[in-house]
Amino acid sequence: MDKMTIMAMIANEFGKGVASTIVVNKSADSSMNKGRGENRNPFLGRVIIAKEYSGYVMGTDYTNSIENTANRMGNEGVEANLKQSWHKPCEVFGEWFSTDCKTESKIYLKLQRNEKQVGFKTTTTYYLDGVIATDDEVRKIESWFKKKSNTLSSTQVEMGIDEEHRQHFILPQLDTIISIKQGDKVIEPYNLLHEVYAIVK
Repeated sequence: MDKMTIMAMIANEFGKGVASTIVVNKSADSSMNKGRGENRNPFLGRVIIAKEYSGYVMGTDYTNSIENTANRMGNEGVEANLKQSWHKPCEVFGEWFSTDCKTESKIYLKLQRNEKQVGFKTTTTYYLDGVIATDDEVRKIESWFKKKSNTLSSTQVEMGIDEEHRQHFILPQLDTIISIKQGDKVIEPYNLLHEVYAIVK
C-alpha cells in the first residue's frame, strides 16, 4: 500500500487530540557515536530501539498549541516566531504529518503531549541482534549514545512557557511505525507499507 493511502487512512480513521498509543521500531545507529579505529562502536547495525508512546495525541498544530499554552499562562497576544526547521507540514493532511524540507520524500507523524497531561508514558526496549538486551548490554549500548539536549525549545522560552507547561512534540517516520492504537481501533503502517499482514479494526 502506498504512503498517501496510509496517511489518508490514519487521518480519517482516528480522532484529533485523542489519547493514542504508538509503537515505533528504528535502528539505533543514528543515535549513536560511531567511534574509530580500535574504539569502533561494536553495536552499529545490531541494535533496534522499540518505543511505545502511550497517551500521546495526533492531529495537532505546533504553532497553535504553543500559542494557546502561552495565552493560558497569561501571556496573551504572543505569536510564535518559528525558527527555520528541517521539516514542514505536508501539503496533504498537514495537521497530521510533516515531511523533510530537503527532499520532501520522508513522511513523519506528528505526536504531542504536554507536562500537565496525565496518563502518558514512554516505554523503551532495546533489541540486540534480535533479542531483548540485558540490563548490562543496555548500559553498554547507551554509553555510545550521542548527548541530546532536553531543554525547552527557544521558541517556547521566548513565549514565556515554563517547564511545567512545556509542549513535547515527536516526529516518528511513517516507515518505522509498527502500530497506532486509539480505543479499539488499530492500524499497522509498517505492515501496510511492506504488504505484510495488516490489522485494521
